[in-house]
Amino acid sequence: MWREAQGERGAIIVQAAIAMVVLVGFSAFVVDYGVLWLSREQAQDAADAAAMAGAIARAYDEDPPSPGGVVEQSAAGMASTNPVWFEAPGSFVDPDACPSPDRCVRVDVHRDGTFGSTPLPVIFGSVLGLTSQEVRATATAQVAVGNSTTCLKPWAIPDKWVELNPVPGPWLPTSVFEAYDESGPGAGSLLVPADSYIPPDPSDVGTGLVSRGAMNQLGLGLTLSFENPAGSSPISPGFLLPLDLAGGNLYAENISGCNGRLTAIGQYIGTDNNGLLSDTTDGFSALIAADPAATWNPATKNVDNSCAPTCAPISPRLVAIAVFDVERYQFWRANNAWPPECPSGGSGRCVQVVNIIGFFLDGTGGPGEATGFVARYPGLVSPDSPSLSAASSFVPAITLVR
Repeated sequence: MWREAQGERGAIIVQAAIAMVVLVGFSAFVVDYGVLWLSREQAQDAADAAAMAGAIARAYDEDPPSPGGVVEQSAAGMASTNPVWFEAPGSFVDPDACPSPDRCVRVDVHRDGTFGSTPLPVIFGSVLGLTSQEVRATATAQVAVGNSTTCLKPWAIPDKWVELNPVPGPWLPTSVFEAYDESGPGAGSLLVPADSYIPPDPSDVGTGLVSRGAMNQLGLGLTLSFENPAGSSPISPGFLLPLDLAGGNLYAENISGCNGRLTAIGQYIGTDNNGLLSDTTDGFSALIAADPAATWNPATKNVDNSCAPTCAPISPRLVAIAVFDVERYQFWRANNAWPPECPSGGSGRCVQVVNIIGFFLDGTGGPGEATGFVARYPGLVSPDSPSLSAASSFVPAITLVR
């Protein structure tokens, strides 16, 4: 009897030992695989955030990117602030990952012992001879050519033209667009010489404002001046027309906040009325007061010392403004013949949007006046709307592409 019981106890020990091996193996699979799975998600989050940071830096700070420059530093810095299983990962940044003209930033995030990283630990797997496990992730973000926004202010200014009347000369903030006779018996006829305007398109900048290259208009100083849409004042670069944006918001509400309606290149937008001068003056002052410490940096062509992102996603003083086809507008005005594409079916005045720019409000002047600088502004890509060349777009759209 005693021998039989002793044999049974021995069998139980063997069975327990086998069960423990199975349980350890199962624990190694469940726990260590869980660490691997969670770390893989964390690595992907880090890669996504780093790629977006690099693309933002490329859109606003450094384009084209330089080796070891702002784009690489921004992406690598963002990756390092997103731990993977309680440790900063290593990273590799390719700041120019797409063939031209696309602008992409790719980031590879590592917790595999490469690029300064350490492998992931194992908890139960060491019992089975496993000493470490590895994880990595990759993400690519693109600076796409934006052609729309949902936060347009109810303002439009004319696009850049070639100054030929009365004599050829440089296009200056004090220039006046003169292509059509607007008074007398010859009203509506083409002047000789006439200022020349060509709108931008996907393959060419035309004569319009450009955001890239040696002759770009980023940082161009302008004085916006409210104009009566029913008047015939000379058209200068700061000629500001009030717009009647779609939706139920009042004009003043569209100044203080985002309209929320998509405004895209190619749209025809009706102009509003001369009674909005005081609302424009008050709107300029209110936007500047919402971020009083913000300043324009002429070297980087960006906003410094802003309250954003605490007070708002971007500085309230950085606004999106429509740019309109100046030649068509003067032709319509000179002939008092507005196109059927106008929201009122041709019975009212309108502009055709050919571009959208950012504008930093630097200060105010007289009634309806504000000084500031041409800037970039976060944009969107509307696939149903006309596109622009990268050099013409001031509204970059940052997107993860893979």
